[in-house]
Amino acid sequence: MVNTSPVTAVEISDNSKVGKISITGTSQHSCPPECPLRGKGCYAEVGRANLLTSRLNDSMVTDPVAIARAEAEAIRKLSGRRMLRLHVVGDCYVEEGVKILAEAAAEHTAKKGMPVFTYTHGHKTSREAWGGISVLRSCETMSQVQKAHDDGFAAAMVVESHESDTAYMKDGFKIIPCPQQTGKAANCAQCKLCSRDKALHAQKGVIAPGWQDRRQRMAPALSAPSGRANGRRPPRKSSCSFQAAILESAALWAEATP
Repeated sequence: MVNTSPVTAVEISDNSKVGKISITGTSQHSCPPECPLRGKGCYAEVGRANLLTSRLNDSMVTDPVAIARAEAEAIRKLSGRRMLRLHVVGDCYVEEGVKILAEAAAEHTAKKGMPVFTYTHGHKTSREAWGGISVLRSCETMSQVQKAHDDGFAAAMVVESHESDTAYMKDGFKIIPCPQQTGKAANCAQCKLCSRDKALHAQKGVIAPGWQDRRQRMAPALSAPSGRANGRRPPRKSSCSFQAAILESAALWAEATP
């Protein structure tokens, strides 16, 4: 491990999925130990996204509360002019850390009125602790979706494929295919649906990106040689631009559930 930050933040993402919004990422030490995807298919461990994940994971800072404090400081350095997506890589699963992030997020929103949103596998945190952050609990089963709703959370759940490009009902919940994937919105910046968790919870709406679409969109990047895309060497980037590019690659994998 090295003396580097476990956190990164980008003022403007140029990723086609999320659009021109601000994003943050943290080391996987911020993720709940019981997360079913860690080491077993987490998007942050695949392809170019893993370059950033590995660097963040190398940080000597491993305490989740300390990571939350570092992320809060990174959030405060953003302009607040754009909607903010937390945890393109990483999470927050402890109540104290969540409250720290909620305070920083409130300050971000207070600057220009821009919302802050994220997704969490931290099923032991309370909805109250997240404050004004629009947070969707990441679920793998409909029983988890029901538990999330009972706990006051809206939910997000990756599905293998969709029955329809439009919303459909399942077990009393409205399953909403990710609008960016279906072409109903160009990106998260335009859609904003995940930044409205209270409305989603009231309507029993579940944001559901599809695995099949992810595989199709990421196949060219995964098949290209390391450091190249479609056989062409990318232009040299500054360290800041490279960091942003890796975060944006992670965002492609993140879709709606980290």
